[in-house]
Amino acid sequence: MQFFCLPSMEVSGHELCYISHPNYDKRLSCNILGDLKMKKNWAGWEVWRFTKVNDHGHFVITSWTHDHKVLCSNPDGGVFTTENKHGSWEMFKISLHPNKNGVRIESVEHGRYLAFSGHDLYTMDKEEDTAWHLEPATNHFFISSTCHDKRLSSSHDHPFTHHNRKPWEKWVIEPTNDQIGHFILRSLEHGKYLGSAEDGRLNVSEVKHRWVIISSPHDGVFIQSVDHERKLACYDNGHAYTSEDSGGWETWRLEPIMPGTISGKQIWSFVGIGVATVVTAVAIPFAAMGVVGAMGFGAEGIAAGSMAAGMMSAEAIASGGAVAAGGTVATLQSIGAVGLGAAGASAAAGAGAVVGGLSSLGAVAASRGLANELEGTMVELANSLPLCSWRMW
Repeated sequence: MQFFCLPSMEVSGHELCYISHPNYDKRLSCNILGDLKMKKNWAGWEVWRFTKVNDHGHFVITSWTHDHKVLCSNPDGGVFTTENKHGSWEMFKISLHPNKNGVRIESVEHGRYLAFSGHDLYTMDKEEDTAWHLEPATNHFFISSTCHDKRLSSSHDHPFTHHNRKPWEKWVIEPTNDQIGHFILRSLEHGKYLGSAEDGRLNVSEVKHRWVIISSPHDGVFIQSVDHERKLACYDNGHAYTSEDSGGWETWRLEPIMPGTISGKQIWSFVGIGVATVVTAVAIPFAAMGVVGAMGFGAEGIAAGSMAAGMMSAEAIASGGAVAAGGTVATLQSIGAVGLGAAGASAAAGAGAVVGGLSSLGAVAASRGLANELEGTMVELANSLPLCSWRMW
C-alpha cells in the first residue's frame, strides 16, 4: 500500500519541518538575531530547512526565515546558530529513536544528540530526552473540489462548500500516531473535526473521525472515511457529502497555507514605496521573467529575506496568516517556481495559482489552466519517505 504524506518537500528537494519536542509541546525557534529558543508557536520562525549534503544521510539545518542562520553544536554540548553552511559542526544525522516515539538529531562531528530539558537546549551523549518529532512546515490547507472551484468549509454546526479561501475554509490535517496513513481533519476556525455517517451525510463535532488520503487518477486526491469507506464528494450544486464512487466529484486538491513569517531584513524593507512599486509592476506584462526570480520567487520556494518574502509576510499579516490563492504573491510564486514563459505567466495571472513551493503525492497542482506547464514539478514523497514521514519508517 502506498501512503500519502503531508507536503513538506520543496521542489528543490529540500525539506521544511518543525522540530518539535513531544514532552513539552514546544518547537525549536530562531529569532531575528539568530538566537535559539523553544516556543509553543507553530509559525515561520519555527520552520527549518533540511538540506541533504551527502549520501550518508547527513543534513545541514537552516532557519527558513533567517536562511543564513545554520544550526550548530560544539563538543561541550552547546547549541547555537552560525552562518557557516559547510562546516562539520553544522552537519546532523536523523534517525529513528530506538526506545521512544520520534527521531534523534545527532551531531555528525561530536556524536551527541540534540536534547531539551524543558528549560535548556543542548546536546548529550545519552539517549534521555532526545526524542523529537519532525512535522511538516504546514498542515493547514484549503481543501478544493477539482470540478467545481469550491472549498470545503464549516460553520460551528455543519460542513458545506464555498468559493472563499477565508478562515472558515482552513483545515488542519493531522496524522494519527497509532495508525500509519490515517488522518483527522479539524476546522482551524472552529476546532471541530470533520466526520461522516454511513448514509453519506457529513458532520462536524468533537469526535475525531479518521480519513485516509489516496491518490486520484483525476489530478488530485480522494479523502475516504476509514469507518464507512466512502469518499468526500461535492455535487455540482456545491453540496458536500460522501460517496462510494471514485470520479471527479470525489477528487480534491490540498492547497497548503504556509505560516506567516518576518525576518530582520524584511522589517527594514517594509516601506510603502517598495510594495507600491512591486504591485504596479505586477499589473504590467512580465517582459523579463528574471525580474520575478530576482524578487525571490524561485524553484526553491520563496526565499527568506527577499522582497518576495516581505510581500508574503505583509499579505499573510493582512489576511490573518494565509497567503491567498489568486493573489499577487501566489501568482508570482507560481511563475518563479517553474520558470513559466509569457503564455504561462498570463495564465498564472489570470488563474491565480496556489503559493507554497511544497509538493506531495497527489497534492496541489497550481491550477487547471497551468497543468501542462507545471507537469513534472511535483515530487512523489511517498516514494522517497521524507523526514516528516518518520512514523512510516
